Amino acid sequence: MVDTRRRTLVKTVAWRVIGIAWTWIGAYLILLFTPDRYRSAAVLSTFIVAFHHSTRMAMYYGYERLWDAIAWGKCEPSTSLAGPMSWRAMATWSLLAVVAVVLILVLVLYVTTLVKP
Repeated sequence: MVDTRRRTLVKTVAWRVIGIAWTWIGAYLILLFTPDRYRSAAVLSTFIVAFHHSTRMAMYYGYERLWDAIAWGKCEPSTSLAGPMSWRAMATWSLLAVVAVVLILVLVLYVTTLVKP
């Protein structure tokens, strides 16, 4: 069985959204609970990188195992993978892309108001 392009695209976008949310939540919690005496940029960035890389491998393993159990978007290698996308599907994907960009932009704008100069 091979993955269709749509399945790969959905997996990629979903993983990126999960990754952004997970890193943001982790960084927020690290900033929230780090004592003042350890609040240098070097220490905070080290905590964030350690959190990010120590948890993401296990998350990715579970993510791939979950997707392996989902049959949607798998087909036999002899089946054509490159079918034309319908207008409805194209509109749906375009809308989802716009929503994702807007959510990321809103998150960035919200967080910048919380940062103290």
